[in-house]
Amino acid sequence: MSARERLAAQDAQLERLGAGVDRIRNLGETMHDETRQQLGLLDQLEGDVDKTTSGIREETKHAEDVAVSGQTFYMYVCIAILILVMVLELIIGLQ
Repeated sequence: MSARERLAAQDAQLERLGAGVDRIRNLGETMHDETRQQLGLLDQLEGDVDKTTSGIREETKHAEDVAVSGQTFYMYVCIAILILVMVLELIIGLQ
């Protein structure tokens, strides 16, 4: 093989190597763009999860308040009924 042929073969190999490097660079840029897009989506998802968590906490507190107020209501109803029974017993007892 002559020096010219070796140089031509080396040039061809360098061209193939350069094309491979270009493909790898393009893949790297594509991966970078995709990663940035995914990070944006993850940030948005994190905000949505935080908002949902806050809403769930508020609704849990509201449900607890409703449960307590419901129990208090029934307690007052029982007290009113007992007072009514006592008044009726007093009226019946005085006759």
